Amino acid sequence: MKKTLISCLVALLPLMATAAPDPNFHIFLCFGQSNMEGNARIEQQDLENVDPRFQMMAAVSDKSRKRTAGKWYTAVPPLCRENTGLTPVDYFGRTMVENLPADQKVGIVMVAIGGCKIQAFMPDSIAAYVQTAPEWMKPALKAYENDPYNYLLKLARKAQKKGVIKGILLHQGESNTGDEAWLWQVKSVYDRLLADLGLNAEDVPLLAGEVVNSDRGGTCAAHNPVVDRLPEVIPTAHVISSSGLTENFDRLHFNAAGYREFGRRYAVEMLKTMGVDYKPAQAFYTDMSVESPIIHKMPEFRGFPGFSGRMPKQVPYATFNVKAPEAKEVLFSSQFTEGNQPMTRNAEGVWSITVQPKSADIYPYNFIIDGVSVSDPLNTNLFPNENFKASLVEFPDAEALYTVNDVPHGRMQYCTVWSDVLKMWRPLVVYTPAGYDNSGEKYPVFYLISGTTDTEETWFKVGKTNVILDNLIAQGKAEKMIVVMPYGYMMKGTPMPSSLEAAASYTEFAQELTTTVMPYVEKEFRTVNDREHRAIAGFSRGGGQSLFTGLSNLDKFAYLCSYSAYLTPEMMDVYFADLTAEKLNSDLKLFWYGVGSSDFLHDGVIENQEYLEGKGVRIEKLFTEGGHTWMNARTYLATTLQKLFK
Repeated sequence: MKKTLISCLVALLPLMATAAPDPNFHIFLCFGQSNMEGNARIEQQDLENVDPRFQMMAAVSDKSRKRTAGKWYTAVPPLCRENTGLTPVDYFGRTMVENLPADQKVGIVMVAIGGCKIQAFMPDSIAAYVQTAPEWMKPALKAYENDPYNYLLKLARKAQKKGVIKGILLHQGESNTGDEAWLWQVKSVYDRLLADLGLNAEDVPLLAGEVVNSDRGGTCAAHNPVVDRLPEVIPTAHVISSSGLTENFDRLHFNAAGYREFGRRYAVEMLKTMGVDYKPAQAFYTDMSVESPIIHKMPEFRGFPGFSGRMPKQVPYATFNVKAPEAKEVLFSSQFTEGNQPMTRNAEGVWSITVQPKSADIYPYNFIIDGVSVSDPLNTNLFPNENFKASLVEFPDAEALYTVNDVPHGRMQYCTVWSDVLKMWRPLVVYTPAGYDNSGEKYPVFYLISGTTDTEETWFKVGKTNVILDNLIAQGKAEKMIVVMPYGYMMKGTPMPSSLEAAASYTEFAQELTTTVMPYVEKEFRTVNDREHRAIAGFSRGGGQSLFTGLSNLDKFAYLCSYSAYLTPEMMDVYFADLTAEKLNSDLKLFWYGVGSSDFLHDGVIENQEYLEGKGVRIEKLFTEGGHTWMNARTYLATTLQKLFK
């Protein structure tokens, strides 16, 4: 009896060794290039709480983690090879086991090579591909015996002995960007895998992810329309959207957060094909997946091996997005691009453009959606204006005066003043320097006027007066002062500065400033109330108002500046004929003009300067590149702030 039992057990051993694959072990083949092998740094959260039901077959041996090629392990990253990073597959597997019954497992088999074209997985072309591959790619190819397809096939056949292949995950395309033939090449790899492994397409779908999206400034985003057509060529293909997934600075790869969400998206699509209910993503009141604008800053690389110092300073790129799925055309308009630029629509109905200005600054921009100009609904930074509200984008520059630094900061106060001139309440914004509240000192006053269609907020929110002055004071380049920013519009239209009628508007403004604004400021704030401690300047219409007010009240102002503005010779002759060069040179400590070479008011400014200089008046002037822009206005402000009250 005992001998018979032993004989039976011995006879059963071969059968046990060839036991049928576990139908509850769902296996997924994964292949592609760098975004599949994993480019993001693995963080502590990615190493913790990995369910043992999520398994990986080591494609190559990894001595540091005691992994042997062809063996199964709990899927703790890295999943591809030693020294690779986080991959979408990490959170694909985690999400799968979270949603599958407790008696089911997930296994992945991955072969991926950073930078490779799809041809690297085509057996008919791999020999030639290896011969021409760049040197940095050859170690990865060698790890897969210089034949990635057959290496994956070998591992897949081994995996089939343990479980059932349920899907194929692909992320590749950056190296084939825009190539329509890629569709058919992917199909050839997919069809060949199915045939070589004895699989049916209906049972083993292909899940292909988009590359870094246009709405994140993806360098290869032009390939996504090709990826999106895969279901036309492969009926069992499913495209996984990358819209809104966060990216690395190179805009070729996703960052860790992007990989995590991408993996979840892969898993949700797979669970749908399997008919498995899944936990929905957390719901939010607002959709934060689309951002605008996105500033793509290069890292400094300081301290990295091979970098002795900083990389050369670069102006960042920026991506602008607007969701308009029903729109036929969306254009981008800004003061740093040539004309209106077409935007690109992604599969989710998000229109995008990624651009880089010639220089860092703060620029206005807007969208034109089917002919209608709109501000950026995702950007709270608006351009204060009487008419259309453009949006503002700041391209950071650590050395720019408009950059907020760790220096003492002044305070902005919103005030309301009754105007006896206009018989109405008028707004006023006032800057007081850091330390004003506790100093007990009195300060000089700078009256700063905005331009046509601007509001009392424009010098604050667009001109960045407070930030520029904070920085200049901290650097010892400007005196502490109070800056008063009134609303310059006199509620009766704005005549052209070339017309004599403009003087009537300027006269009314001068009256309001001297009889309403100045008395209010000198009552509510600690000011030094003499001409040597008052300055006035303005941009555009505000510059004309400042010139007219200053010249009409030399007993009140010793500093007079014009930013892109002028008074005509006719206006000077009618209103200021009695002002001699001797008096102006004696009374004005600073008489200053600035204008851009392509400013539409340039010729009028030059004529005004020549008129004054022809009479012997001493003026300071600054000619810059560019037009009638707030970028130039900030330059003029920063220049003259360093000359006031010296």
